[in-house]
Amino acid sequence: MSERPRSTHPRLADRRAARSGEPEVDPEPLDTSLRPAIAVAAAGAVLQIVGLVVGVVDAPAGYTSWPLAAVLALLPPIAAAIFVGNRRPAAAGALLMVFAAVSVGRAIADVQLAVDASRVSRPDLVAVDGTVPPNASFGLWLLIVGFVVTVAAGVLARDRDRPTDEEPRRGLVVGVAGLGLLIAVGLVMAPFASDNPLLPADGVFDSPALALVGGLLVALVMPAGAAVAATSGDADSVRGGIVGVGLAALVVGLPPAVAGFVIDDLHPSAGPWIALVGVALLVPFAFVSVGRREQSLDEDVDLPGRGNLHIGAGVVGLVAAASGLVAVALPLLSLPEGAAVPENYAIRLLTPASVLVGVLAVGLLVPAWAALVRPAFTVACAGIALAVASGFDNVLSATGVITSKATPGAGVWFGALAVLLALVAVIIATLAGALEREDVDLSELAARPVLGWIAGVASLLAIGAFGFPAVTGPEYESAGLWTFRIASTGAVVAVLAVIAAAALAARSRPSRGAALLFGAAGVAVVRALEFVFTGARAAGSAPSLGTWLAVACALVLVVGGVLAVSAKGESAGLD
Repeated sequence: MSERPRSTHPRLADRRAARSGEPEVDPEPLDTSLRPAIAVAAAGAVLQIVGLVVGVVDAPAGYTSWPLAAVLALLPPIAAAIFVGNRRPAAAGALLMVFAAVSVGRAIADVQLAVDASRVSRPDLVAVDGTVPPNASFGLWLLIVGFVVTVAAGVLARDRDRPTDEEPRRGLVVGVAGLGLLIAVGLVMAPFASDNPLLPADGVFDSPALALVGGLLVALVMPAGAAVAATSGDADSVRGGIVGVGLAALVVGLPPAVAGFVIDDLHPSAGPWIALVGVALLVPFAFVSVGRREQSLDEDVDLPGRGNLHIGAGVVGLVAAASGLVAVALPLLSLPEGAAVPENYAIRLLTPASVLVGVLAVGLLVPAWAALVRPAFTVACAGIALAVASGFDNVLSATGVITSKATPGAGVWFGALAVLLALVAVIIATLAGALEREDVDLSELAARPVLGWIAGVASLLAIGAFGFPAVTGPEYESAGLWTFRIASTGAVVAVLAVIAAAALAARSRPSRGAALLFGAAGVAVVRALEFVFTGARAAGSAPSLGTWLAVACALVLVVGGVLAVSAKGESAGLD
């Protein structure tokens, strides 16, 4: 057998060999063209480390952060060298370019230390203990020069028009961009909470001009860098870009976040946790199938990405459910030392809502069940919003009183994270549904009158279920649509989700319509369980009209789901 011409791209040659059944007889030679870029990146890391050791201002840092920062600064050149050693030069180049883009924003943000270090929320670099702002030292300029050198390394490692024979998967692009956006949200939030007025705990949007511009540039690199890498259609470029985004988020966010744990006047906040969750969910995407082979116009085109999107929605949904359960276990209020924290019974409703979302999220991870479970999962996530809004009602009332010394507790941050992740999961699952509908002939679908009537009845019952109080007692009444409290926002989300699901089910394929109705029934059940989980908040409480209407709504929706499934055989060709 004659030897096949060798591709100029090593990993592309491996894929072509695998497809043709011809093994590579000899390993590809080690690509040394990125050695200058890696050397320059290493020089930039050394400059950053020296600058941190010398000190960026003539005032001490809040804690000894330079050992941690030194390890983080060395990650880019080390990771790039490992990629090159494994004959993945495209991955090394993509990683260095991500760090180059991030370094631009970091350099701009750190110039603020020379302008006014007292207004920068960076206790890992400086902790101001007086009214006179500290002056910049030589170490700051070494640090900034190190960032500039890192940018130069990325320019040296820029893409050299590497060939590819794969088209990027839209599902992968959307998934990594969404998780990059989640990381960006975490990075722009305050990295910690502060009890010391001399140690500001500001997020990016509350920072002075230079820190604001630099912080926004760093945050924008997260979704943009991940999406650009995913569109390359080359496995190594995707891998390097995604790993680069994950490492960059850790390098930027970890040192200030650690300050919240090691400095007495500072406390952890939700921002770093959100970014960390985003990194944990993003990095696995570096090792999934990145594209599909080009096909002729005569071949049937299989829309890509649904499997990846189902997995992404399932993983995010599981984390949202776990965050909800943690929020129930942790206090929602923080009071001065010695004061007893009152029990927040309303947040207990998050337990059944989280369990429901978690069970359906597991179904999304099973390929055979994912498409059937997805509509129910999308609707069920509204239950988390319903429960969290109910739990936060008392928190906002307590912390909003001027004379109150109460502050949000750890449970608040996990509850907020559960809502945010549930929203991300819904977006991902909705995109998976959109891709599925492109691949199915829906022209012959028609509205089923029976399901239309059921949708109407269920909608009226839902308005009553979420509108009227579910629990009443002596001088107590739980929130509904017309009480105009914070908890009412959750009721609005839930009732809209139930009505929309019931209406869509009447014109959906039988199995998908049934899933929508069962998911809406699950939200109604969560409402019906409000008395069971929260009734202890008031002595002599009892289930009210909202509870009984929720039970009726759930029963009607379940009946509709059963009728939709029974119609499956009549429309098998459409499912």
